[in-house]
Amino acid sequence: MKTTAITWCIISALLVVTSQSEIKEKDFTDIQRKAFRLVMESLHNKEHVRNSFRVSDILTATDIDYSAGIFVNLEFALKQTSCHKSHWTKTDCEILKNGRTFNCFACFKFTYGSHDIMSQLIDCVTAHQVDAKRSSSRSQSCKKVELKGGPGKPGSYAFVTSQ
Repeated sequence: MKTTAITWCIISALLVVTSQSEIKEKDFTDIQRKAFRLVMESLHNKEHVRNSFRVSDILTATDIDYSAGIFVNLEFALKQTSCHKSHWTKTDCEILKNGRTFNCFACFKFTYGSHDIMSQLIDCVTAHQVDAKRSSSRSQSCKKVELKGGPGKPGSYAFVTSQ
C-alpha cells in the first residue's frame, strides 16, 4: 500500500513539474517576440528552405535587463509544414509527417528604448546536427553577445560614477 501511495506522489509531482516547465509562444515578452520573429525571418529567407516551419517545442526563452541593454536567449524546435516559406506566418499549415526538423538557437542584445540590435547570434540547423560540441560553441558565442556593451540605461553612468 505504501509503495502505491509513494508511486502516485512521485507521478503527481512529475506532472506538476512538467506542466509548469512548458513554455508557450503566447507567454513571450514583447522583446522575446521580436527576437523570435527575427529568427523566423532569417530562417525563411534562406535559399535552401522551401517550405515554412512551425514551432513544435520551445526549449529556452529568457530575457535579462543589463545596464548595457536587454539580452534575449531563445532555443526552439521547428517542424516543416505543407505551406510555402513565404507563408510562414499562416497558422493553418499542416506539419509534414516526414518533414525536416530544425533546432534554432538565438541570442540578441538590444539597446534600451529603440530596441535596436547591438549584437546577435542566430543558429538554425537540422536537429540531428545539434551535439555536445555545437551546444558548447553556441553557449560560448552567446556569452559574447550577452557581454556586448552599449550606452546603457539612462542615468546608469551617473549612478556608477557617484559611488
